[in-house]
Amino acid sequence: MNDDHPHSTPATGLQSNSVGLVTVLMQSIAQIAPAVGVLTTIAFNTQQAGLGAPSAYIAAFIIGLIVAVSLAQLGKHFPSAGGFYTYVSATVGPSAGFMVGWLYSWIVALIPGGLAAFTGYVLQTEISKNYGIDVPWQYTAAAILLVVGYIAYKGIKTSGKMLTLLSVVEMLIVAALAMGGLISPGEGGVSLAGFNPANSTSSHGFFLAVVLSIFAFTGWEGAAAVAEEARNPRKVIPQAIIGSLILLGVYYVFCAWGIQTGWGIAHLDTLADSKDSPAFAVAHRLWGNGWILILLALLNSGIAVCIACTVDSTRNWYAMARAEAIPGWLKKIHPVHRTPHAAILTQTILALVVALVGGSFMQPDQAFFLLATLATIIYVFVYFMGNIGVARFFTTVMRKDLNVIVHILFPIISTIALFAVLYYSLVPLPEPPVGYAPIAFVVLMILGLWRLVHLKRSGSDTWKTLSRYVVENENRAGASSQPASSAAHLSAARKA
Repeated sequence: MNDDHPHSTPATGLQSNSVGLVTVLMQSIAQIAPAVGVLTTIAFNTQQAGLGAPSAYIAAFIIGLIVAVSLAQLGKHFPSAGGFYTYVSATVGPSAGFMVGWLYSWIVALIPGGLAAFTGYVLQTEISKNYGIDVPWQYTAAAILLVVGYIAYKGIKTSGKMLTLLSVVEMLIVAALAMGGLISPGEGGVSLAGFNPANSTSSHGFFLAVVLSIFAFTGWEGAAAVAEEARNPRKVIPQAIIGSLILLGVYYVFCAWGIQTGWGIAHLDTLADSKDSPAFAVAHRLWGNGWILILLALLNSGIAVCIACTVDSTRNWYAMARAEAIPGWLKKIHPVHRTPHAAILTQTILALVVALVGGSFMQPDQAFFLLATLATIIYVFVYFMGNIGVARFFTTVMRKDLNVIVHILFPIISTIALFAVLYYSLVPLPEPPVGYAPIAFVVLMILGLWRLVHLKRSGSDTWKTLSRYVVENENRAGASSQPASSAAHLSAARKA
């Protein structure tokens, strides 16, 4: 084995021990998409909760943290590029794990196409409106996806550096806007009333705002995909997951408060009904021609999310192909850059088709909202299966480490919250094409089940061994055998 890569993967695999906590943390932060999250939720949340919108982000953060704290426990025991695919395979079963990996990798691979089209659409609209220059969204979307594909191809270190740069810039710009709103508030001045849910327009509206805000926190699980490339992944992955949520929780609340204040809390009804993005309007008032920095933040956020999702989805495909659950050519590793280049090329082509064909067929914003709704359904399924895995793992295999609050109560609370998110996302069903999301989910499920039946009939059991792959590599390297023991006990429990 190559001495330069002694711990998680063989010399022909991913580049082990190449990134630390900061890069892994930024993988999660970028996939959460802080600027996109703020800019696309503040108007709806204000419309529903009024002055109490910042408190809706607080409630969503608490729920998101409950979800992440319990699920992050599995990252300590099963560090793998497969992420939730590995977690659920090891704790619930290989069939359930396959379906989780199938659905999750597909939606994370599709999102860059929809987001690139949406980003290009917003840029085209705003630049045309303010400067009279028409930049077709197709050009921007294609450029974003080609650049993202190249960055992902060059290696995890290159991806990590770009994620860090882009994410820091976008967060600083939007945070500066929020600070400007507090320094130079609109009519109504600065008030702390927004942190009290009782000041919401209605309890029902507050609840709807919380539901949307929970979705704005999804993406923290992206850190799991780089486990085989991270140093000390059992420690770093949980830290990145929890750290990204805490950082983004504070960030969302502060930015929502600052943008509302900059607009003017005395006239929040006009913010909710504004045809322009509240952030753009506040930036025009405070910064004049400097408003374009918000457009830059949106562009940065769009690119960063696309990079993070490309890294995430292609590592999932790599792990699934390595276990022979999907075609083997997707596990090919570039000999120099140590990236799954075949998977990256496939994902880039797929994203381009989604952006250019899907965006043209149903308009870029509608394509993005359709994928966002589909993502909500899939995330609920993935997190739900993860919750089952946490409870099962710590009540059977790791009973000595069982914490009733973290491993039993938290999964129950988060499952209830997740199904509430699902219900209010689909009832009433959005107008087409966004309303086609449940149909798309069913189609993906059917295709996944068809593939699963094929695997079971193939006579090969390799696809069932994913949860042991990284553990076996680590054992050969002389690393801790704790995860191997966990997997072995769980396997024995299933056979019994």
